[in-house]
Amino acid sequence: MKGLNGFTGILWRQTVAILIVVFCMSLTTVQAQCPPNIGFEKGSFENWETLAGKIDRDGKINLSLVSPDPTNHRIFSAATNAKETDQYGEFPVVCPNGSGYSVKLGMEAGGSDAFGLYYTFTVPQTNADYSLIYNYAVVLENPTHQPHEQPLFAVKIFNVTDNKYEDCGSFQFIASGNLPGFKLSNGSRPNVFYKDWAPITLKLLNYAGKTLRLEFTVNDCTLGGHFGYAYIDINENCTTPITGNVLCNNVPKLTLTAPYGFMGYRWFTEDFSKELGKSNTLKVSPAPAPGTRLALEIVPYPNQGCLDTLYTTVMKSDDPFDFVLKANMEACETPGLDITAPSLTQGSTPGMVFSYFMDDDESIFVSNPKKIVTPGTYYIKAVNTAGCTDTKPFDALVRKNPVIKVKSELAECIPNTINLTLPAITQGSDPGTIFSYWEDEKATKTFANPSVISKSSTVFLKGTNQYGCTNTQAVYVSVTAPPVLVTRDFTACGQLLFSSVNPIAGSDVSATASYWSDAALTQSISSDYLFTQTTDYYIKLKSVAGCAVSKAAKVTINPIPEFTVTPPASVRIPQTINLANTVPSSTNWTYTYWEDSAATKPLLNPQRIIKSGTYYIKSTNVYACSATYPVQVEIQDALILPSNIFSPNGDGINDTWLIPLIEYYPDSQIEIFTRNGQSVYKSKGYAPVWDGRSNDGRVVPVGVYYYVIKQNAKQKPVSGTVTVIY
Repeated sequence: MKGLNGFTGILWRQTVAILIVVFCMSLTTVQAQCPPNIGFEKGSFENWETLAGKIDRDGKINLSLVSPDPTNHRIFSAATNAKETDQYGEFPVVCPNGSGYSVKLGMEAGGSDAFGLYYTFTVPQTNADYSLIYNYAVVLENPTHQPHEQPLFAVKIFNVTDNKYEDCGSFQFIASGNLPGFKLSNGSRPNVFYKDWAPITLKLLNYAGKTLRLEFTVNDCTLGGHFGYAYIDINENCTTPITGNVLCNNVPKLTLTAPYGFMGYRWFTEDFSKELGKSNTLKVSPAPAPGTRLALEIVPYPNQGCLDTLYTTVMKSDDPFDFVLKANMEACETPGLDITAPSLTQGSTPGMVFSYFMDDDESIFVSNPKKIVTPGTYYIKAVNTAGCTDTKPFDALVRKNPVIKVKSELAECIPNTINLTLPAITQGSDPGTIFSYWEDEKATKTFANPSVISKSSTVFLKGTNQYGCTNTQAVYVSVTAPPVLVTRDFTACGQLLFSSVNPIAGSDVSATASYWSDAALTQSISSDYLFTQTTDYYIKLKSVAGCAVSKAAKVTINPIPEFTVTPPASVRIPQTINLANTVPSSTNWTYTYWEDSAATKPLLNPQRIIKSGTYYIKSTNVYACSATYPVQVEIQDALILPSNIFSPNGDGINDTWLIPLIEYYPDSQIEIFTRNGQSVYKSKGYAPVWDGRSNDGRVVPVGVYYYVIKQNAKQKPVSGTVTVIY
């Protein structure tokens, strides 16, 4: 691995965009030779180097020494930030192992930034072993960048004396979407994964007198759009990292605790003749005699340390050790149970340090011991100044806060009032919940007369269940002037489409109307509703403030005349048709007759129809409702049979050629020819009638003539002969 100015991040390539790592390094007994302020116990960066820089597109990090930046080098204190949690992992920002301070490295913003924290120290000559315990939490976002473009977090141990990085002292967290132990975050950014607090131990053997540099670095993605940051806290144990090897009075058992964060553990007697256990804790009861030496083989996770064997010797201390712990405590889910409260351990020896675990093996820290929201058994470990330890179980009885449901619409119109104490208002809330009414969310000022609320108000309903757990919900109660509602009745013939009318014309335009078919306002009417019979309907008008009024309106549907038209039989000119004979007589309505379906062109003589076509009969009743039906009339053409002889001699008898019924065809065409095909008479319409003279006025001679009569364009011409005599 390369140094500060040449670090490329090649070993850190994974498809991740946000990397958040939280570290605490914790031990129980602080030795005089341990590096000062390595755990930020002074609440400052004294003896630390703070760095900042950039990461380029190739994944190369360049850092420079800078003064601490309050934004990217931020110290959190257990005294003031104990209840603060990370926005993605929701774990506490201060390590939950009892540490006093944690440091945040980096922030929640991209920009291809990189940050570092370095601490340089010398391992004392008096101690060949040197161990550090880290507790960390990790949060990752997983986009689709190239591997070398991802954010990363690195922890490395640089041997300044020998000018090299130590493999067993350096490790890395490779971020990806499928890391064991990670969960999907519910935070504000999608595809973010996190790992809750977990410990890991670095044991540095045979470094007495050597100078080492502890390096923490974190960077954003190289593209600048995703970020990484870390929380760091270190306490040191400059002797063996195995704790609990001190016997004190009142503790008949011995609980040895191995360094956290290793993949495997094997406890042995000093000569390895007997295996004693395979957990990170070893419980021995009765306790072995002082001076007993035990061995521990630790197996690290891949790339996170080296296989090692640790030794510890059982010691005796006469320091007082009284660990008093309540068996259980009850609290509500909100605000939760604080198991760090002094009342739980009241009566214990003063000066003890407590830590909190999810399991009897003390391998999983309680993420937020100040706010336990899940009932169950937890484990509290006490350590005195001499290093004596004891762990006891504690039952957390966490009660659910009551579920409160309040009717969503709490609005009335002046002069009405609202009774907030009615059971219907809180229907659906947990049974047995007792409600009280307040003017403020903290329930310090009682709301006066909640059963008769006469003006708009914000009321806080506080529900309390049988366990004394509470829940508070704000309710806005609206009591305002009613909106102006003007209703209209409608009359229609046969049916009425609701969308064709405006039933609230003149009403309050800022209010919202709804329409109903019943007085209880349970059956709504849509805009495409079709009224087909006389009925009442109901209008509800709701103001912006929620005040609503309702009124009834009426739709009257009058009947439309219904009759049957009997098509008349066809007739031939000169016969006519009387349209009045095609419909039944009625005293309920009257008939009118029209040339068009819109009834705009009246028939002048409907009793004597002389032309084929479609005509229209309209019936109108006393309600002015009408119906119009078509009737098809067929008038066949007349049979044209002209006389075949006439004598135009001026004697007044048969002096003209007669063509019966030709007057019905004013546009007819008539032509007479000689036998040689010469036209002697031609007319449009039969006027003047032929009197035996040609078109030029000469009298035609006696003889037989031919005629062609064209009645109209639809009929075939009529032809024949006519004889002229004198």
